[in-house]
Amino acid sequence: MKQDYRNKLINTFLSLPVLVVMPTLMGCSDDDLGSLQVFVQAEETIGSGINPGMGEEDIADGWKVTYDEFLVTVGHVRAGRTDTGAKLNDASSFVLNLKQVPAGGYVISEMDAASGAWYQFGFDMPKATAATEVLAPTTAMDKTLVEQGGNSIYVAGAIENASGMSCPPGDPDPTKCVAAPKITFAWGLPAATSFDDCATADGTAGFAVPSGATAAVEITVHGDHWFFNNITAGVEIVQRYAQYVADCDLNHDGETTLDELKQVPAADVFPSSKYNLSGSFSGPIETAYDYVLTQARTIGDFQGYGECPTRKVLP
Repeated sequence: MKQDYRNKLINTFLSLPVLVVMPTLMGCSDDDLGSLQVFVQAEETIGSGINPGMGEEDIADGWKVTYDEFLVTVGHVRAGRTDTGAKLNDASSFVLNLKQVPAGGYVISEMDAASGAWYQFGFDMPKATAATEVLAPTTAMDKTLVEQGGNSIYVAGAIENASGMSCPPGDPDPTKCVAAPKITFAWGLPAATSFDDCATADGTAGFAVPSGATAAVEITVHGDHWFFNNITAGVEIVQRYAQYVADCDLNHDGETTLDELKQVPAADVFPSSKYNLSGSFSGPIETAYDYVLTQARTIGDFQGYGECPTRKVLP
């Protein structure tokens, strides 16, 4: 799946227009100027779901994951140069429907920029407010789903397994498990986070602006991190498990709610034999909800599978 995504990313870059930008920065000649275009793309796990299996990006405990809604707030793009100290900032932010990404992604920022290497790049996934904009085909209703409760993310979907079971968290008695072939979820998450020091998957920091043309930079939102068995800050060396979602359906009504996640101690559904939840930068992981919220703060990536390792919780 990663190779398919990389091929898609290459094709996206090739399809983007090369724009000739008129100079607007004082003190720069035509040859010194280019521009920066920042767009947001969804990882394939959001549009296509995640299959069960033992492949590199499969769900290892038998569940298939699909999303009906995947809405995020993205913006506050910034960049910096280490040689001249120049800065770029765009304060705008947008709620984006990542189930309906337009061809080429959502363009969220375009700025004139001096040509050369910009080694510092960052962005936010802030909480949605009345001032947050939307980009078509995202709708005002989509924004409402995120904005209510001061959230930055809203996801809804299901995990499915024909032989799936929901078992009481922390109780080893298998006779207490019940059949659960499908569990739905609809989670609004107050996971506002800043992402900085972004680098590509090969470790190249930031981006380079070509003289007289446009650097196209992708913010990639991933859809599988709340199934990881660790908290990544670099290369994603993980297994993916979804059983906790089924087990947190405490009343066995076929839906796992945020209130149910908050009732389940993390140790009961994330055993240390399968999970390593150290490295949380947003507080201790005491409940299943804490785990989901922490992982939600890591879904912003750079140029596909590059990381932005400097992450901070935003108000």
